[in-house]
Amino acid sequence: MVEKEQVLETDYENNCSYSDPDGTMIAFAQRSGSYTMANQHFHNFYEVYYLLGGSRYYFIKDNTYYVKAGDLVLVDKRELHRTLETMEKFHYRVLMNVYDHMIPDRSGHFKELLSELFQEGSLILSFKGEDKEYMDDLVGRMYQEIRQKETGYELQVRNYVLQILIFAARNRVAWRKKAEDSLRKANKRIFEILNYINTHYAENLSLESVAQEFFISKFYLSHAFKEVTGFTFVEYLSNIRIKEAQRLLYKTSYPVAQIAEMVGFGTMTHFGRVFRKISGESPLNYRKTERQYEDRERALNITLKKEDKKEEESS
Repeated sequence: MVEKEQVLETDYENNCSYSDPDGTMIAFAQRSGSYTMANQHFHNFYEVYYLLGGSRYYFIKDNTYYVKAGDLVLVDKRELHRTLETMEKFHYRVLMNVYDHMIPDRSGHFKELLSELFQEGSLILSFKGEDKEYMDDLVGRMYQEIRQKETGYELQVRNYVLQILIFAARNRVAWRKKAEDSLRKANKRIFEILNYINTHYAENLSLESVAQEFFISKFYLSHAFKEVTGFTFVEYLSNIRIKEAQRLLYKTSYPVAQIAEMVGFGTMTHFGRVFRKISGESPLNYRKTERQYEDRERALNITLKKEDKKEEESS
């Protein structure tokens, strides 16, 4: 097992990262001083975030969590999230992007593992004692593989990611962490507003109209909203709308103009501009890309089933 002092003082002194053609990305980062994520943030893969030292606030959808060393954050696909600084400032973490196809799995067990792990959406596990030491050891070994790049390290890195996911799935009930009650009580009105936006995003919402709805000043709402979520009011509303637009583009055949109206945009021009800013592509291109990916996945599954059938017939 990697010694704790070695992990904290030496191994993570330098940042490092790993990526492969399948989209898997792993990044170790150590930061001192103020740092808050700059960009709007949700994506079509799972995010796994383990904090090795320091502390952060982690905002997910409509909850804020205080995370510390030993906490494992598992963010579901297309879930709005952002990390924010605490008074401690310093932190270091490992971030893993995980796709359903990360591990080619003819039996479907890897997808089943992810489905079970995220069956209730995003969650945070707070490990302590021997379980924390086990997690520290796994990520420490993964770090060494990425740094040393010895023969077969790519397979070993994926193996450690898989071990982390299996360990999380087996312990998601025992170590599950709840949202911070103290934060919710101190910012009760903001969390009520988050729930309101998540329900009424398709309506003609503005900072002024929501402030009036909750009998508070728009200046207080603007400041408190950013402090609690890391997003401005407009950023958050736009992300919620675009996330729903992506779902409709992927799951339905509604025209783009109709979808823009359904999620609360007054004009196609505004919708297209915001969609491209958040998604990095146009609505039509997003629909095309997602459906091509779905077709590839379907074709792969058909191929695997045919191969399984041939093996059964020949045996």
